[in-house]
Parts: sequence; C-alpha cells; structure tokens
Amino acid sequence: MNFDPVSTVTAWLSAYGLIALFAITFVERFVPVIPSYGLLLAVGIAAAEGTWSLSIAFLVTVTGNTLGATVFFYIFRGLGESRSMRFLNRLGRLFGMPASRITHWITSFRRNQTVLAFALQLVPTVRLFAPAFAALLRCHSGSFLLASAAGVVIWNGLFISIGYFASHWSAAENTTVLTLVALGFLLCLEIVLFWLMRRVSSRRNVIRSTECAHATDFLPSITRVQEHRL
Repeated sequence: MNFDPVSTVTAWLSAYGLIALFAITFVERFVPVIPSYGLLLAVGIAAAEGTWSLSIAFLVTVTGNTLGATVFFYIFRGLGESRSMRFLNRLGRLFGMPASRITHWITSFRRNQTVLAFALQLVPTVRLFAPAFAALLRCHSGSFLLASAAGVVIWNGLFISIGYFASHWSAAENTTVLTLVALGFLLCLEIVLFWLMRRVSSRRNVIRSTECAHATDFLPSITRVQEHRL
C-alpha cells in the first residue's frame, strides 16, 4: 500500500478548489499545525503535478497569508496592551519562545518598524508574532501591511518554487516522501543558520565586553593623570 497523506490532503484541497487553499493558508496564521514552509512545499509539489496552476496557487496563498496577518494585527490592536501581552506570552510559551525573547523582538520592532515588518516574515515562527508586535506598538497599519505583504510574497514564492522544481528534479513518486525530504533539508539549513547567528551574536558580545573592560581600565589612568597635573 502506497501511504501518501500529503497527496491525500492536496487531492482534498483540489476537490474543494482554490477556496480551500485560501482557507488553509488563512487559518495557518492562527493555527500553525505544520511549519508554513512544509505547507507551501506541498502546494508547489501539487502545482507541479497539475493540481492547480503555479501562478494562481501563489496568488491565493499570498492573499490568504496576508489577510490572516491583517486580521491578527487588528485583533491584537483591539485587545489593548495588557491583554495582548498576556496572550502573546502564553502563545510564546506554546511555541517555545520565552517572554524575554518576545520583549527583545518588541524592542527591536520599536526601532525599525517597517523594515522588521518585512524582515520578520522571512523568519520561521517569529513571522507568526510580527502582527502582534506591530499592534502592540501602534504601528501605522498601512505601512505594516504593505511591508508584511512584501515579505509574504518572497516567503511563499521561495517555498512554493522549491516544491515545484523539486518535484520535477526528483524521481520520488510519493508526494509525502518528497515533501519530507525537502522539509528535512530546510530544517537542517534553519538549524545551521540559527547556530551561525548565535555564534556571531556571542562573538559580538565578547568583543563588546572586552571593549568595556578596556575602557573601564583606561578611565582611572586618565583620572590619575589629571589629578597629577592639578
């Protein structure tokens, strides 16, 4: 028996048409049962198999994701700051993101709102929280939504394309196997990038600590020189 649940899901989506594809990408913003790129890989593979047009699938998923981010943004804006923070911290614990990390992202978002609205759509997991960060800081809705839409275009286009071309390059007939192989590769790549970012961040912290220590050692000597002159 050929066990292929991804193919079954895409066949079900195909049966209900593009409305189902829109609905699942919209809901994914609120209930990310699987990683977003896993879903998009499957969409690209299904497009390669003729389930739907590649360009139409891309437009529908971008619309669903962007609208989901928009609704998420206005929900958090309506909740108010205190309730939003409590809910955000609970949501963060669910996805393994501590409160300190959430506070860090909010602080970063405060300094570079439009840039991060775009950039965070390219960061796994954190991209789900970006509308909440923007709502808490009362960002201008138009700027946030345009920047987010631009990020979604790149994110969705990248992973749908990977799924589409992987289906043509691979000899695997099982859609689930192909999706899992591509997903495994991307997860490994994400781990490596995260490790590199942590190494760079740690090295910068060491350099800053060393510079501060040198500055601290240098100040007393300056003080002594000034006292001697007096």
